[in-house]
Formats: sequence, structure tokens, C-alpha cells
Amino acid sequence: MLPEFAPQRTQLKDVLRSLRYTLRKGRDTVKETAPRRLPAPASGVALSALSELEVLARNVDHFVCDFAHSVLSDSATSSEGLREIVASERPDQKFSAAYYQTMKLVLDRLGARRALVSQSAARRAFTRRGHSQDIFELAVQLTLQLADDGSITIDKLDDRSPVTHSSIIVTAIFAAMLSLLAESDDADREAIISAATDLAAAFQATIQDLYQKKDISGLASLFKRCASHV
Repeated sequence: MLPEFAPQRTQLKDVLRSLRYTLRKGRDTVKETAPRRLPAPASGVALSALSELEVLARNVDHFVCDFAHSVLSDSATSSEGLREIVASERPDQKFSAAYYQTMKLVLDRLGARRALVSQSAARRAFTRRGHSQDIFELAVQLTLQLADDGSITIDKLDDRSPVTHSSIIVTAIFAAMLSLLAESDDADREAIISAATDLAAAFQATIQDLYQKKDISGLASLFKRCASHV
């Protein structure tokens, strides 16, 4: 794959994922409302349409997964941390892939049942970063960029989620960045992500407050404090 194609490839993956997300959302909306609110004949039609929508959603899921893995696969591995990514040849591409892969696990642990993660936003955040030599300040810059740029869309949160709907975005981003600050290998990456997510959930009120104040030094200090416990 030619390096020049990397931005377009990332955008194409986002388009396909957005299609899948929209289709799932529409399917769930029909399932939750239409059959119950319509009289018997119309309800039968709605249920039949829902069955067809279920099949379409399943087929789109399979297509997106197969196409993304076989044609649009990323070079970043799940064991690469932020330091390794920054030192790599294509850091923006590797960061966007690592962010997406990590965020899927973070959101699942936080109980986000229907969410959309943008790799393009992750690439933009990385290209707009400052040139800080401190890895924790870099993590803060990326966190602020990702939170402000709408890198995550969540419209369905489990009632048992450890975070509130108002704080889940910045808490999830903090958790993803915290896990990328940790040294790991393939064997313990998921455990690190889980630990980072639990820590972020515990500090969600502090994270939200520091984010709203755009307190870079405060967030950097919190990253340092939490990193030693991941």
C-alpha cells in the first residue's frame, strides 16, 4: 500500500464504519418502536421489514470487517505504545490505528453499546500536535484535540456503566491515552487497557473538570500519577 494513500484509506474506513453505525442505529430504532406502536396488520409489515433490515445490517457488518481487514489493514500492532508510535516512520497513521483499536476495548468496558470512533479525527489530532518533548504533555495535547474534534459518537450507554453520559467521551479518551503510555506486549495489552479504563472511570470527575479548564499541567500530572498504577 502506497504511503500517499494512507489518509484516503483512513477516510474510507470511517465512511464504511459510519454506514454500519447508521444502519445499526436505524435497525435498533425500528425494533424498539415500530412493532409496538402500530396496529396488527402494519405491525406485521414492520416486523417483516425489521427482519430484512437485520439481514442487511449483518451483511454490512461482514463486508466492513472483511474489507477493512483484507484491503485496508493497518500496520500498527496492538502492542505499540505512544513512545514507539512517535518514533515510527508513519506516526500519524500508526496513532490513528492504535487509537481506534484501543478505543473499541475502552468503550466496551465503559458500557457504550452503540458508538462510532473516527480514525480520521485521530490522524488530524496527531498532525496538529505540538512538539513537546514530554510524553505526558503530548498525551494531554492529543486528549484535548480528540475530545474537541468529536472523535467519538455515543448514543447508547449501558445503565450499569461506571461513567455518566456527560463525562464518557473525555474519560474514554483519557483511558485510551493512558493505556498507550504504558509499556506492554501483545499478551497483556487488553489487561492494561482494562486497568487504564478503570482508573479513568474512578477519576472521571477530575478528568472532566481539568478538560473543561483546558488545564494542560493538571492533566499531565494526572497522567503521570495514573501511569505508575497501570
